Amino acid sequence: MPSLTRGRYVTPLGPRPYLDRGLRYEQAGLTEQAIDAYESAFGASVTPVERAEAHIRLARVQRTLTNWEDAIAQAREAVRLADVAGNADVAAEAMNVEVGVHQLRGDFAAGERLARVALGRAHSPRIRGMLLQNLGVIAAQRHDYRCAERLFSESVEAFKAARYELGMAIALNNASAAARDCGDFDRALEVAILATEVAERIDALDIVMLARQNQAHALLEHGSIDRAEVLLGEALGHYAATGNLLRHAECLEIMGRINEWRPGYLDPAVRCYRRAAELAVQVSDRVLAERLQRRLATLGDVAPDCAGA
Repeated sequence: MPSLTRGRYVTPLGPRPYLDRGLRYEQAGLTEQAIDAYESAFGASVTPVERAEAHIRLARVQRTLTNWEDAIAQAREAVRLADVAGNADVAAEAMNVEVGVHQLRGDFAAGERLARVALGRAHSPRIRGMLLQNLGVIAAQRHDYRCAERLFSESVEAFKAARYELGMAIALNNASAAARDCGDFDRALEVAILATEVAERIDALDIVMLARQNQAHALLEHGSIDRAEVLLGEALGHYAATGNLLRHAECLEIMGRINEWRPGYLDPAVRCYRRAAELAVQVSDRVLAERLQRRLATLGDVAPDCAGA
């Protein structure tokens, strides 16, 4: 007989069915369903490591929803439980989720410090690959592209050793963004297309849409406005539907640039930038908010105050 725990029926099969179901929802961007599945895993969890894994999954979803403090709290509880069990890899994986929060909020110093500590604890190539990815993203956002390329290469080797295709798709997306930011738009487009192929093969819709976003950004730099707008429209619709405010803001920024390219579309561009800036402030992304403020100031408009970002 199944038992009722925290308002949900659970089975004696352990937490794995709930964690697997939650991951499918998470990769599809269905955050409410993912949270429900991961919370159900608590009722079926016996060991501290099992509970830690559920907290890690919940931390990731809260990070996607830009609920930063909730994400950090879930991640730190996972670290505590992993330390109780003496499992350094699970602790490092939980720390990596918090690293991602700092990176997304633009607090690169805090993210790098924590990632270095976690890297010193991690043994699993999958987890080392994730930490190296986040360190590479931080390096790229600091415009240290040589360091970023080295870290991305090391992470890819780790993911290959782990046979971790989801990590490979994420790595390709990050490499695409870094190539674009350093002006190599051909490579940015090529790598984003590869990221799309890998993410589609493993049915990771959220990662597919990020790859579409990266393709659109690279195509824009090539002047392929119509193709960029089609791909961006797919990503924008997905992020709006799934409540991913940060990605939604990034897509609106790109849409603003698309409109700027078109004669007579300056007003729609400004509206895109304004809304993107509002979302950036809402999710406390200081880097994005300040970039949008500068763009609006250049166009003679006033952006929302990013002091709270």
